[in-house]
Amino acid sequence: MLPSFRRAPTVISNLSERVKFPEKFKGTMIEKWANYWKNLMVDYRQMLMDLRTDIQDEPRKAFIWTTGLIAVYFLHKNNPSELDFKDALKRVDNEVVLVTADCQNPKSSEHLRYLDTCYNQGLLHYRNLGILSLMYTSDDSSSCDLYRAQCKYLQPTMLSFPSRIVDVGFMGRWWNIFIKTNNYDVNI
Repeated sequence: MLPSFRRAPTVISNLSERVKFPEKFKGTMIEKWANYWKNLMVDYRQMLMDLRTDIQDEPRKAFIWTTGLIAVYFLHKNNPSELDFKDALKRVDNEVVLVTADCQNPKSSEHLRYLDTCYNQGLLHYRNLGILSLMYTSDDSSSCDLYRAQCKYLQPTMLSFPSRIVDVGFMGRWWNIFIKTNNYDVNI
């Protein structure tokens, strides 16, 4: 891999020197388009050469950047979706139903009841932030056409948004559901 990485700038420059345009295309849009792509390839060749020297000069910094980018990539790939939230909610609901009411944790049951109510009324909304996801509630469903749902002065402010967050999805799991329903079968 490394030898081909070292040969890449020379291969690109040799290719651009060998390609010649016929006279009938001189001064046309096609020549300008070809020059644009040729200059773009020259810029990328220079960028690859600079990247190679930076990696050789500071390997620790390159390792840290590479590790950070790989971590962000995997966090993004394992970011839970709205479907994952609904699946986790239904799975926990089905497990709690199997436990008698006397043995259920009241806080877990109340939280699940609240989530089910919000879900059924269309008040739960999903927001993907790249490496984490949020489930939050609103006052009205998206299909509501009341005046208070349309008026911009009656909309909730951004300062009240943290209090509306119901769950945070990170690393493939919805954490609030997991924490609040971990001991759903222990009556405290």
